[in-house]
Amino acid sequence: MTYEKLQNNRDLGNLQRMPSFPIPRDAVEYPVMRTVILLTALTLSVASWSAQEPDPLLRRWVGTLNLQPLHFDFFGDTMLLLNDRTPLSFSVEGDSLIAWGDTTFTVRFWFSMDRLLVLTAESTLVTMSEQDRMARPIFGLWRGNPIGRSDEQIELRLGRGGVATYRSQPKWQWITGEWNRSTRVITLSWDTDSTKWGGRYDPEGVLLFDSTFAESGTVVLRKVYR
Repeated sequence: MTYEKLQNNRDLGNLQRMPSFPIPRDAVEYPVMRTVILLTALTLSVASWSAQEPDPLLRRWVGTLNLQPLHFDFFGDTMLLLNDRTPLSFSVEGDSLIAWGDTTFTVRFWFSMDRLLVLTAESTLVTMSEQDRMARPIFGLWRGNPIGRSDEQIELRLGRGGVATYRSQPKWQWITGEWNRSTRVITLSWDTDSTKWGGRYDPEGVLLFDSTFAESGTVVLRKVYR
């Protein structure tokens, strides 16, 4: 997997120790009781370990491939790569990451010293670091509606350089303006009537606006990845 192949849309575990549970001395004399205790302890330890340990892969990772920036960012069953522009489906089988969609690739991965190490099909080793999810770019298409009014859809496009457009039913005509972001706070200014929208950004892919156009109420927009 080379950067050029990815860009052109061509072909593209840590094992953790389970917690231990003490076995009563009396149980040593009763094989059946000891077996039950062991099975119960194993079940509890697996359940506890599974609940406390989220998949370390499902985060935002950044690195370089062929001197170009490379991103792996995971959203449920979708991952983004190549500067957050290429959405793919993915699955994990053992130490293999398999991704498919507009482009397809398979890599091996493992973790070392809080780093994600990725080995490509061409035997190139890529070291990736975790990045805070607040670093996720918000440009792209957002879609949603005012709470309790599912029939009034709104689409919002946030472009690079602070350019913004939106449209809403029933007119469904694009309105142009500008957007600005300060950490979680998002401000939108529209050219036609000089109105402003104020909202908050959730890095899991949600924009929440308390006030937009007249009588719209609270508006929830979600990122559209594909």
